Amino acid sequence: MTQVPELTSASHLTSADYLAERVKQAYLTLSTGNLDVVESLYSDDVYFEDPSHGVQGKTELLKYFTNTVKNLQHCSFKFHQTMTNGSDIFMAWTMFARHPRLNGGDTIRVEGSSYLKTRNGKIYYHRDYFDMGAMLYEQIPLLGAIVVNIKERLGK
Repeated sequence: MTQVPELTSASHLTSADYLAERVKQAYLTLSTGNLDVVESLYSDDVYFEDPSHGVQGKTELLKYFTNTVKNLQHCSFKFHQTMTNGSDIFMAWTMFARHPRLNGGDTIRVEGSSYLKTRNGKIYYHRDYFDMGAMLYEQIPLLGAIVVNIKERLGK
């Protein structure tokens, strides 16, 4: 596994390294205004999965992303570590998102990671791992208090 430096000349990168750099740039600020850049990263037959959804095909993926980000006031990612092995990419990240009906409209911070499989310079498999409770359930007024209480009890 190779670690991808934050700022590297594209001439020194493998195909997966270069694609990882493009992913990081596209996801720095995710919005409906840059989904064309995101779209260019994926193969037509991409399979995408996260803790709440699984979708097959680029058209369905773009519908999912459009629906996900259209109500967000802000969504950005900070990437902490990126590893590649020639065709696979693993990225550890923190997502920062603001939604008017979650967490009182304040920024939600979610730690996560992505596993990407690539072929011919495109992503054909994308799996995100993150705590759905931290992202959503804990941010809903009444439900959030219940989820936090359950987590605290499990930790004792």
